[in-house]
Amino acid sequence: MNYCIVDIETTGGSQKTGKITEIAAYLHDGNRVIDKFTTLINPEAIIPPFITNLTRISNEMVADAPKFEDVAEEFDRFSANSIFVAHNVNFDYGFIRESFRKLGKDFKRKKLCTVQLARKAFPDLPSYSLGKISQQLGIQLDGHHRAEEDVKATTQLFEKILSKNQQKGLFDVQFGIDHIAPIRSPYIDLDFIKSIPDETGVFRFYDHTDELIYSKRSAEILTAICQKLTPNETKDSKELIDRVYRIDYNITGSGLLAQLMEANDVLSNRPKFNHGRFSMKSHYALSIELENGLSKVVLDRRKKIENPEMTFSSFYEGLDYLRASGDKLGMRTKSVQKGKTQIHFLDFGDQPFSENLYRGVFPSQSSLIIDEGMTASERTGIWIDEGAVRSAGQFEWETLNGSFDKEELSIQFDHHPELEMITRHFIAKDRIEKIISI
Repeated sequence: MNYCIVDIETTGGSQKTGKITEIAAYLHDGNRVIDKFTTLINPEAIIPPFITNLTRISNEMVADAPKFEDVAEEFDRFSANSIFVAHNVNFDYGFIRESFRKLGKDFKRKKLCTVQLARKAFPDLPSYSLGKISQQLGIQLDGHHRAEEDVKATTQLFEKILSKNQQKGLFDVQFGIDHIAPIRSPYIDLDFIKSIPDETGVFRFYDHTDELIYSKRSAEILTAICQKLTPNETKDSKELIDRVYRIDYNITGSGLLAQLMEANDVLSNRPKFNHGRFSMKSHYALSIELENGLSKVVLDRRKKIENPEMTFSSFYEGLDYLRASGDKLGMRTKSVQKGKTQIHFLDFGDQPFSENLYRGVFPSQSSLIIDEGMTASERTGIWIDEGAVRSAGQFEWETLNGSFDKEELSIQFDHHPELEMITRHFIAKDRIEKIISI
């Protein structure tokens, strides 16, 4: 088995908007480095000054370098039939996969993360960043944040991990497959678990009555499933493993869709082992309250509001939204002290709360969010109807042709304001491909 150990430098941290400026990769056969691939990349974008200060890669240095499309085929051949290894592997793998996708090509490799592997091989270190762990383990790292220097250090770390775990398969170390507890079901065994792709999606555990008892999204669902089925000393872990009777999963390609599906599962079904949690919590919400015959829009803690109009992950996010809505409508945001809590609200004065005011505060636009799919030619569509997440599905990009039939989206969502909150966060962080107004 060969391992392709990779490090990249980029123009920024977002896979959607950032571009690769340098790639270094070492091909390792489990004993030694057998081949190398290194090149600067012309990102066809301006490298921000703070990135140049960090990486020492300037716009002048990459002006005559090949574009990614010029080296894509060579890198694809170089890394073929090998396991993709990197320090914080999802960063490097995600950028390379996205760069291939923009060329209309798929890039899929099995992955190993030297951060996760190092945590198992060298527990209790104060830090697992490449710079700090190199110091702690006596690994030479000159010129940190240049791809070839970092890949040299990652390779030395990888070899130390191999030596530390020479009696164990790396996938067992990574996924914990050799420690999975026996599950009393004819439908779940090790072969089934190994058949699950380690890709972005959501997985669900059911008990013998077919009740959903756990739902979780992950960028690597096989890894997440195996970690969840690896017993620890907690009573909760043992009970969950004992009750799992059936596993279901969806590969989504889209991180947004995976997070929406997880949140919908948790909010609609309240699975016992999610303990009411999902991966983006709402702490504050807006609601419409009637007082002395007049309506107002109030910001308060989510747990105090039974039927919120909109939810937020933090107080300041909700307050900023409330103030922006007031500015748009020409109205003031006020506050009042109730006990130990200060309640903020939008004051409409003597003006009755109308449909126009409601639409001024709460979004009414319908749109289709386009995000990556499971293959380079496929896209995920998420239908937003008057601000509410309604449905989603996958389709071939070429078949859209400017038209859209929402009836073809097979994944349906219940109405939960938290789904809109998740969607707003992905849009704000530019983690989707595009939005089409309908």
